[in-house]
Amino acid sequence: MAKEFKKPGKPEEPDLLPAMGLFTILIPMLLSMTSFQKLAVVEVNLPERSMMQMDDQTPPPPDEQALNLSLAITNEYLVIGARGGFQPNVYFKEFWVFRCKSDGQLVKYAAEDVKTLVNSGSAPKCKDGTEMDKEKYTYLIERIELDMIEKTSEEDAGRLMWGVYTSQEEAQPDSVLVDGNNNFLAIVGEGEGGLTPPPALKKPGAGAGVATLAQNSARKLKPEDAAKLIIYPLSAYDEIAKQLIAIHTAFIDLEDVDNIIIVANDDVQFDKIIALMDRAKSAGFVKVNLAKLGG
Repeated sequence: MAKEFKKPGKPEEPDLLPAMGLFTILIPMLLSMTSFQKLAVVEVNLPERSMMQMDDQTPPPPDEQALNLSLAITNEYLVIGARGGFQPNVYFKEFWVFRCKSDGQLVKYAAEDVKTLVNSGSAPKCKDGTEMDKEKYTYLIERIELDMIEKTSEEDAGRLMWGVYTSQEEAQPDSVLVDGNNNFLAIVGEGEGGLTPPPALKKPGAGAGVATLAQNSARKLKPEDAAKLIIYPLSAYDEIAKQLIAIHTAFIDLEDVDNIIIVANDDVQFDKIIALMDRAKSAGFVKVNLAKLGG
């Protein structure tokens, strides 16, 4: 009897609907997190350090009139570059703010302390004493904070800077306050690493004139708003935002004044990139390029 051969089945086509659904979720979410007109990925090498040329210095030749603004982030500092030079480094210490499931409370840890705990077999604890799952603790991170530190040298460990912030709820920072000269109400912290809030830093009272980094935000404090002010570590993001606002104002007549390149390595968390893009957009730099730092 002749053997019966089965006809080969028609190969099944991959179901692309799940992937398409994922993209329909991710793309609007990304666009809602930060708005920009142009996004590209390039690779750059940073030039040697020199101070940025401001308008009161000898203007560059006509073919070098572009601003060529960049903002680089490393594991230790943020730095703005323009016209072939750099502003001073803005050093920071990274902290993670967790939202615990056990009590619903926020708790803040230095990122390096969390990594040390996890490597030793433990995990950070919530305010109610419950220990987080060391395998899933990263899912509890509500935000990443880059708290600005003041350093006297490259080798100096530095001390935290503290500022005055508005707060809406849970004593968490909202907008940083500045004075009439657009300077932060800020002082270096006390104790080891500047972790203790400086007693000399006082919160403005009701009726005091204050402002934030937002345009046309100057106002007199109402009693209910003054009661919500908090002393909190100064964010390196806010320092960068202040510098970007000043640069955009100073070079407003340049053709590429709305352009910025954000430079980062592959290991930089996307949350940090989004935070920098938001600050850049708020300062007027709406045309954003993402760049990978070359070797």
